[in-house]
Amino acid sequence: MKYFACAFALVAYVAGAVVVPTTTFAQTSTIETVWSVDVDQRLPNDPAALSHLAILKHDNETWAVLAGRDGWVHVYNIVSGSEVRRFYLGTPVDSGALTLQNDTVVFGDIRGNLYAVDPIAGEIIWQKKLSSTFTMQPVAVGSDFLVQTADNELYRFSESGEKRWSYTGSKNTLSLYLGANPWVDNDVVYTVFNNGGAVALKAYTGDVLWRQQTISASLAARVGNINGPLATPLLVESLQLAGEQVHHALMVPIFNGELVILSAKDGSQSFSLPVSLKSTPLLVNKKMFMADSLGFLHAYNVDKGSRVWSKKISEHELIGPVLFDGALWLTDNQGNVFRVNMDGEVEANITLKGSITRLPIVTDMGLLIRTDRGLMTLVK
Repeated sequence: MKYFACAFALVAYVAGAVVVPTTTFAQTSTIETVWSVDVDQRLPNDPAALSHLAILKHDNETWAVLAGRDGWVHVYNIVSGSEVRRFYLGTPVDSGALTLQNDTVVFGDIRGNLYAVDPIAGEIIWQKKLSSTFTMQPVAVGSDFLVQTADNELYRFSESGEKRWSYTGSKNTLSLYLGANPWVDNDVVYTVFNNGGAVALKAYTGDVLWRQQTISASLAARVGNINGPLATPLLVESLQLAGEQVHHALMVPIFNGELVILSAKDGSQSFSLPVSLKSTPLLVNKKMFMADSLGFLHAYNVDKGSRVWSKKISEHELIGPVLFDGALWLTDNQGNVFRVNMDGEVEANITLKGSITRLPIVTDMGLLIRTDRGLMTLVK
């Protein structure tokens, strides 16, 4: 295993939709709160509200759909923040949500149940029992979807709730409550479980292509904290570091650990970087941006393989960045939201009530942000 602290470059392209063009808009010196709603009606000593939303376009409106800690499914108009409807589920939810091709929305509750709901009619369509709590994000595979549970089970379901296949990963007695989402590239699913076990599976059948362990016992002892993946793995066609090049590389970020680089073809480990990430690196044209758990935002040159700059953005763990209005947007676990230009300069910031644990959702209207106090806020 090789460790590098120097800068690296991503050459060629990233498989999927992570590579995004830069669009320039007029910038303001402040961040505007368009609206904010209390989704969960959470009291001060209640458990954190961690569920996240799905976007649904219906007629000429755009809706945010999510289930809350209050046991209700909520549907909001994202232009006004007004509640279109709510309907009763009866159980708390901490998972992300996904809109399927048939306009149903799927999510899971803290008791291990998976739901598909119709936000237009305001009703539950079907319900399935999973092996454990589901707190991550469902991931689309064509008209089907994947869910990964807290006990390291990975399922593929059809939109009608039929289980196509399941895969059982190694169990872990102590892990983070949230976790990483699978990455789908054509006919292959790449995922990493909460114990650091990475696996590549055939998307249609669930057959194993390879397995690899990304968290070693020595690393866990050295860090002294619970570590594990919180960010979706990122597949790149070519990765170059200090003259060494890896083709078809899978980047696996480990919170309280390292950024591990695997071969997407056979799972062999090429090298790792000593950086703790809670979110996936972002590529914007010829630059890669990476926000770490120490509050630094790093920029790397894609062509030259060099680090362009590292800027201290926060004193706390950063999440992001995402691209909106030609700027990089980041959040931290103290409720701070930052708008940063491409040179790493903070142009504006705002503080929301509560901790932010999930990546903001980018919409045409702005960023939809959830906090653990139960709020959903649209900022721009």
